[in-house]
Amino acid sequence: MRNIKVVLEYEGTRYHGWQYQENAQTIQGVVEEALFRLTGERRRVVGAGRTDRGVHARGQVANFFLEKALPLHKIEMGLNAHLPRDVVVKSAEEVPAAFHARFSAKAREYQYFISPRPTALLRHFCWPFFLPFDPSLLKTMAERVVGEHDFGAFARVEVQSNHKRCRVSEAHWRYENGLWIFRIVANRFLHGMVRTLVGTMMDVARGRLSLDDFERIFQSRDRCQAGPAAPARGLILEAVHY
Repeated sequence: MRNIKVVLEYEGTRYHGWQYQENAQTIQGVVEEALFRLTGERRRVVGAGRTDRGVHARGQVANFFLEKALPLHKIEMGLNAHLPRDVVVKSAEEVPAAFHARFSAKAREYQYFISPRPTALLRHFCWPFFLPFDPSLLKTMAERVVGEHDFGAFARVEVQSNHKRCRVSEAHWRYENGLWIFRIVANRFLHGMVRTLVGTMMDVARGRLSLDDFERIFQSRDRCQAGPAAPARGLILEAVHY
């Protein structure tokens, strides 16, 4: 059995997230179906991050075991031939049997995109946010989340782990090509964490909440205290680091 690692790019607009669901179209589902059509083998494809419905990826990593002796370039080309156009395999490589796309990962990198003006070309890849806001407050909050903290206030209640601590190594906002972009890198992310962080930050930046409120919410570890999650379409899983 060969352990194959692939890097995937996809537009999540018409998918119900990464994870396979019985009665819904998911990224995992279409990749597993493409693999079956290529090889005749039914294999579980494990992803590094379980992106939510509507979330995109530029550098999702997945792995699967395969018996068929296909060359790597034929795996890459063959999967792309069977995948829909909004899901692409960017690379394929053989890795040691112990490699696991999710559990071997050291860090994941996300970016969230906000457009302060209407856009036609990027409408599926950003949050159109037309209210005035203070970018300096965004910078302050990004600095606050760096380090190891309990992010329970920014995660969905049903978290599949025994704790809600994450170690954030980078978090910052920048303005680039007409977009406000939030970049965050951490060893792990809780379900809904980035979108809830962004939604709460924007509530502070536009004056609906204060910086003191943000700190109170952070310390509360209570999701009910935080703001609404930002729309899924603005979030991209950029890379997974090993």
